[in-house]
Amino acid sequence: MKTVLTDNSLCAYTLYDGASAEHISKYIQSLAKAGVRYVEIDFRTLMKLRELPDGIGYIFRLVDPMFLGLTELYDFDYVLLTLPDVRRLIKTEVPVMLEIPAADDPEKYSSKLLQYASKLVDGTITAVRIRGAQPLSDLGSVFNAVRFLKNEFPVPIDVCPTNDYKTALDNAVKFTSASIDSLTLTMGITEKYCSLEEFFFTLMSTYGSLPHGLSLSPLCAATVYHRCIFRNRCGDGIMRYMDILEHDIHFLRNVDTNNPVKLRMGLKDTEYLHRTFETALEQMAKDEEIPDDLFADLSSAIREYDGDFYNAELLNLKRKGLLN
Repeated sequence: MKTVLTDNSLCAYTLYDGASAEHISKYIQSLAKAGVRYVEIDFRTLMKLRELPDGIGYIFRLVDPMFLGLTELYDFDYVLLTLPDVRRLIKTEVPVMLEIPAADDPEKYSSKLLQYASKLVDGTITAVRIRGAQPLSDLGSVFNAVRFLKNEFPVPIDVCPTNDYKTALDNAVKFTSASIDSLTLTMGITEKYCSLEEFFFTLMSTYGSLPHGLSLSPLCAATVYHRCIFRNRCGDGIMRYMDILEHDIHFLRNVDTNNPVKLRMGLKDTEYLHRTFETALEQMAKDEEIPDDLFADLSSAIREYDGDFYNAELLNLKRKGLLN
């Protein structure tokens, strides 16, 4: 996949007051392993982190010129400016990404915006972001739009689709097909942006597998840290799509018998059996009248027992496969 991915969740959500620097760092590292090339951050994240994790690029959303001094303390790839930000002179040695509002017609974009901003920036504008909602377009129109944008702006183009028309995901996939330089998405289910999870699962459904460089496993790890660091408990995208898959499997039918196809063992069933096994061992320990000190050790061992081994032996000894 030629398009590189940026995640802006650290700007889109409010960090939990108790979020630790370790969890934020591991969240960023998980995104990097999943295939995200850049993360967008603002001053709130920097107040939590003493240093930025390696292995990924950083876009610093300025928010206010008063935070410009932070660009001298951290190694940013870009400082992100909006048009309101450049109403007064901005001086920086960090490459600038200029964010402009999305237009419903590509021909409304003009390089004059870049020329105007360049006069108010003592630095170099090296990328442009198009942010906002765009109406549903066919793939051919998106290819033409990308071609026009690249001719109009002689710098890399990033697109951050928003969901006002409920078209963010559709546009994200189409812009990727048209080889836009960069695409900005948000980890977690949000009404405003296209989610990273939606994008990954849609690519898997469309192409049968994820493009080279993208990986679902670390994205799952990122969802765990996501819940630890954000105050706004936005929806878990991974579980949402697992529910969709479970729903689809639920309505499968055997082609020979036309009977519903069922999972051998669901997650809830496995957890129930695991707990049943623990309870049985605890009851056995009590019935044996074991001394208190030995009973405490045994109870601890029971809690740490690998119930998956028990489930595998009991349930899968003669039954193999996911579906019947």
